[in-house]
Amino acid sequence: MRKTPVWDGQGRYQLLGADAKERIYTPVAEDLDEVIANIAGVAESETTGPPPEIEARLAQVLATPGKRIRPAITLLVSKLWGRVPDERTIKMATAVELLHIASLIHDDTVDSADTRRGHATASNLWGGNIAVLLGDFVFATSATFVCDTNSVRLIRRFAQTIAELSRGELNEILESWSLKTDRKKYLERIYDKTASLFSTSAESGAVLGEGDEESVASLRRYGYNLGMAYQVLDDLLDYESSPELLGKPTANDLANGVLTLPAILAIESGDASEAVSAFMTAPVADRPRLLTVAYDAICGSDALRRSRQIANDYISEAMRSLEPLPPSPSRDALVELTDYIRDRQF
Repeated sequence: MRKTPVWDGQGRYQLLGADAKERIYTPVAEDLDEVIANIAGVAESETTGPPPEIEARLAQVLATPGKRIRPAITLLVSKLWGRVPDERTIKMATAVELLHIASLIHDDTVDSADTRRGHATASNLWGGNIAVLLGDFVFATSATFVCDTNSVRLIRRFAQTIAELSRGELNEILESWSLKTDRKKYLERIYDKTASLFSTSAESGAVLGEGDEESVASLRRYGYNLGMAYQVLDDLLDYESSPELLGKPTANDLANGVLTLPAILAIESGDASEAVSAFMTAPVADRPRLLTVAYDAICGSDALRRSRQIANDYISEAMRSLEPLPPSPSRDALVELTDYIRDRQF
């Protein structure tokens, strides 16, 4: 049962007796329900009319529950100036989440990942060819939802985001098993792979919420910094968390020859340069043993602490971007969402 939201009169919005995520999403709970219904309906669309074999597979990949962070951002931002999210905003939030799902299907296929959020991936269930085409279907469908906003500005930004997501994945593949990956390349890559969609989620909400251009720019920066923090923390959890919490294997990036911020910082400091170099240049048969050595060297260095500090710096910038906005339950929810991302364990 939904709890009653309480405005405490001191600029804070509370949902008594609910956990953090429920409290954060409460201002847009009904709108998020519509987004989830739109996503579930993709597999049953009378327009596309997928045959049963395709419909069943689409239903399965679209039913895996996610955190719904990106559509929540779009919806919350759209309410910052007192507007109630309309059908165009619901459509945009749906598009944002579908684009995220499509990118995950492709990422898992490229990475040969077996699980995602504790569930078997599309490529694991049906092979890479079907998974790629399912991802393409979801990508294309996300674009049709953006078109329903009738905003050329948002359609253009959405197309740019798709290009950025693809560029980020391509760069990750091309830079894998290379010791030349540095901090600059890494930050460019995680903007493309993650922060670009966060930025678009926030910007689109601001545009549809009819914020002025200064506010749109502030929210775009909010999404950028939140997305950068999210990915740095995600890469950090690959070293700090467990497969049970993450819903996927840990040390997965390093095992696939992908250097993320903890590894890059450990190499820069010299604490793990030899161990990582030995692993990255080893014959395939020797990699499992050397992976453990490299992983332990990175974890034993100061790189994890420094990575978290960099993530916290992005979080602080995201918070600063919210300061000029008028007080409201939606702004409070965005503040709490930012805290939630900073402290998440999976």
